[in-house]
Amino acid sequence: MLLRPILAEEPNPFALVVDPYWILVSIVQFAILYWLLGRFLWGPVTAALQSRADKIREGLQAAEAAKREREQMRQEVERLLGDARREAAAISERTTKAAEAAAAVIRSEAKAEGDRIRERARADAEQFHRQALAQLRGEVASLVVLAAERILGREVDATAHRALIERSLDEAGSELGRLS
Repeated sequence: MLLRPILAEEPNPFALVVDPYWILVSIVQFAILYWLLGRFLWGPVTAALQSRADKIREGLQAAEAAKREREQMRQEVERLLGDARREAAAISERTTKAAEAAAAVIRSEAKAEGDRIRERARADAEQFHRQALAQLRGEVASLVVLAAERILGREVDATAHRALIERSLDEAGSELGRLS
């Protein structure tokens, strides 16, 4: 009924005519094309996209794991550096204490050596002093005997006078020692 008025008139070359056969053919073609595209194109494309999405997801997970591992390694490095610093400080402190102890030992040995050298020098000086006094006494005694011989004009017993002079010098030396 709707199509009858269109058929009664002269066909218009510009008129839109809907034929049910071609509608059915178009629907079948569309279904076949849809099935072919779904089977041969969308399936592989979807699988490729899914595969790529999985790889990207795996890459992101690997990057996240690497980031966590890097953070753990950074913390481990910081811990190791802290341990190394503490150990270096302890070694430095032990070395400083050992050096101070060695310096104290060296100072005490040097002081002891200096005391020994001073004591030996004092003993040497005292011995030299005694030798010089003994030599001086001998020379003074000889000079006194010589002077007495000249004054008296005769020879004096050198041994007896020398003993007398040395005794006098000893007495004079002891009195000089009390005064000083």
